[in-house]
Amino acid sequence: MKSTTTLLASFLTICSINTIQAQQIETARVTGRVLQTGAKPVEFATITLLKAKDSSLVKGAIADINGQYEFEQIKQGKYLIAAAYVGMTKAYSKPFEVKGSAPVSMETLTLGADAKNLKEVNVTAKKPFIEQRADKMIVNVENSIIGAGGTAMEALEKSPGVSIDKDDNISLKGKSGVVIMIDGKLTNMSSQDVAQLLKSMPSSNIEQIELITNPSAKYDAAGNSGIINIKLKKNKMVGSNGNVSLFGAYGLTPKYGGALNLNHRNEKFNLFGSYNYNHRENQQHLGLYRTGTTEGRPTVFDQDNERKRKSDYHGVKVGMDYFINKNNTIGVMVDAGFRSNTEPADALTKIGDGQRVDSTLKTHTNADGTWRRWAYNVNYKAILDTTGKELNIDLDYARNSEERGNDIFSTIWDSAGKNYMRGDTSRNSQPNSIDIKTIKADYVHPLRNQAKLEAGFKLSFVKTDNDAKFDSLRSGNWVYDKNRSNHFIYKENVNAAYVNFQKQFKKVNVQLGLRAEQSNIEGNSITMNQVTDTSYFNLFPSIFVSYDIHKDHQLGLSYSRRLQRPDYEDLNPFQIYLDRYTLISGNPYLKPSYANSVEFTHTFKHFLTTSVGYTHTKDKITQIVEADKDVVSGDTLNIRYKYLNVAKSDIVNLNISFPITITKWWSSFTYLSAYYNKFQTIVDNQSVNISSGGFMGRTQQTFTLPKDLSAEVSVFYLSPQIADEGLFRMKHMCAVDLGVSKQILHKKGSLKLNVNDVFNIQRFRGSFENGGRYTGVTSKWESRQVRLTFNYRFGNTNIKAARNRKTGLEDEQGRVKDGN
Repeated sequence: MKSTTTLLASFLTICSINTIQAQQIETARVTGRVLQTGAKPVEFATITLLKAKDSSLVKGAIADINGQYEFEQIKQGKYLIAAAYVGMTKAYSKPFEVKGSAPVSMETLTLGADAKNLKEVNVTAKKPFIEQRADKMIVNVENSIIGAGGTAMEALEKSPGVSIDKDDNISLKGKSGVVIMIDGKLTNMSSQDVAQLLKSMPSSNIEQIELITNPSAKYDAAGNSGIINIKLKKNKMVGSNGNVSLFGAYGLTPKYGGALNLNHRNEKFNLFGSYNYNHRENQQHLGLYRTGTTEGRPTVFDQDNERKRKSDYHGVKVGMDYFINKNNTIGVMVDAGFRSNTEPADALTKIGDGQRVDSTLKTHTNADGTWRRWAYNVNYKAILDTTGKELNIDLDYARNSEERGNDIFSTIWDSAGKNYMRGDTSRNSQPNSIDIKTIKADYVHPLRNQAKLEAGFKLSFVKTDNDAKFDSLRSGNWVYDKNRSNHFIYKENVNAAYVNFQKQFKKVNVQLGLRAEQSNIEGNSITMNQVTDTSYFNLFPSIFVSYDIHKDHQLGLSYSRRLQRPDYEDLNPFQIYLDRYTLISGNPYLKPSYANSVEFTHTFKHFLTTSVGYTHTKDKITQIVEADKDVVSGDTLNIRYKYLNVAKSDIVNLNISFPITITKWWSSFTYLSAYYNKFQTIVDNQSVNISSGGFMGRTQQTFTLPKDLSAEVSVFYLSPQIADEGLFRMKHMCAVDLGVSKQILHKKGSLKLNVNDVFNIQRFRGSFENGGRYTGVTSKWESRQVRLTFNYRFGNTNIKAARNRKTGLEDEQGRVKDGN
């Protein structure tokens, strides 16, 4: 803590010294106005201050609603000003000179209409579905017809390089362990509960999805496969506006919901808020087929599981930014989410030796739960001088709580399933809470000759409390089951600091970063009287180099070291029974995993991007099927889904993406990825050494039709391979999606109709075999759905967006489970 205090004091000292130095240099204020034909002001025109000698950029500004602009603290020298606006001819001022501190008032600049340019802008103004940047790929979800009316999870699944398995684990370019961020903030939930959150969030709330495969040192070190940042829609200078969306969908069950976003801004305040509601019902068929041996005899379990899920989600976010002056802003934000759900399931398991059925197990489970999250953020942003020095500070607190219960009714019948033999009834409740506190500061310091230095620190404090209670029904009375119950408390403190240097040479851009993290962890199983206390210190370097060989060829090379910490609940030795012989549990002995990744990228004519990557991971965290013995009955026929550390894994991937404009009315984007995976570990005291190649491809065709109509066709294919999550040897998956859209209400509204998985063929099929045991899994969900979505924008559409804050909760909230 002492070192952190010293670091913060150093930041503030640097800021003060630079502010004093800036005040000692004599500068002046430059003002002017931009008009159009008819002496009307050009609102929000782009104004640039250029050096008169070589027209190099000095500073940029945006004109206000009266067409007025200003540049402050301009040093002595000769300059000229350029003004531009979409659909108008560009205008330049005469060269002028700034002397001393005397203010300079510029002559009015007049912009004329340019019909040719305006026509061109009308054609190209719409953002493409996919944008390739130097450090990331951007998916413009709001421009996708097929993604409309669905969930954030379904929109994510359609993103290039992203795949989602039967258990909703998210992979990027064939690698699991992805960190999910929303508006630059980590969700602080486990992978499974992030999935449930994304399933509850309407896709109409999403503007963009950013895919960052090798994040810089500025980001938390968590995430072996990189970061996926989901940017929600914001309203856009002075006034009020908003948008509303409604959707309805049907597969085998109904889904419906809506969202409302509001924003109001004046010279001193920006107020914003949003509300969204999502009701979803889903059906899923799960098949489990497993074989083994018991006392030398073969045993076969053939299970069919029908699960139904109904959930209602309410999400609310409100916030305010106060502009103290043009260089200082303070903001507050409250983000809340509430979910209730029920999930009944019926399973029929035939037990035998492969030749005949000896008995039939019927299991009915009824799970329900409520989940609540409150997150609070106070933030401060300071622009320290005209050179671009910037300081951002965030204080955060979040509390996640849930009540989860599950009743299990098991009965055993004869081979025909008609004559009752015996039964068992049990129940469990698992109330838990997670409290997270973080402090984060980031400082940006521009240097000479197109260089920049970034530095920052972050402190996080987490406490989780999970009390799993099991009861069994014995002779009409509930009896506490101490063998399965467990009260677990987990505490974690992570102290981190980073420095990042970036320099632009003539054709080469270099970025070097180093992040240091020190972690203190304590896990306390009160019921088992078992305490684990660990601490570790790590350095995480990152390197990014880009080289413009030619106007048509750019090369990039990146390297980063990252880690994946276990989710909070996965460290808890809890147990959840799917039936008498199948359960899921946590693992208090999980270790963090570490990954080293390198990627080489080539871009041709700014559209064709090819990359080759390699990742080596030590102690990879994944959920694996292992043999288990029942602690009460002593039965050895059980299997357990449990998170374990895979000794090591290696992944090599080749990725190609290219957008093509085929005609004025037909555009296309295609993403192809081929990879080779290799895993080595030990399961049930048996060595596991498996590998496979894999391929994933997605192509999306977009058609612009007459009368404000447009259409999309998307095709997805995933080849047979070893799944990164669970090490299942899976079969291929594929799907075809169709959609059509029409603009209405003077183009302020839109209607979108789409059908996902038109042929209803998307499903998971996989198997895992080790130590004489075989487990086969099939999963089919409501992949085919018909959706209708309505969107409408109202108010002043030129309002500047609310600030996109990155709070300090990003990493921690990403490891919280929301009870689903």
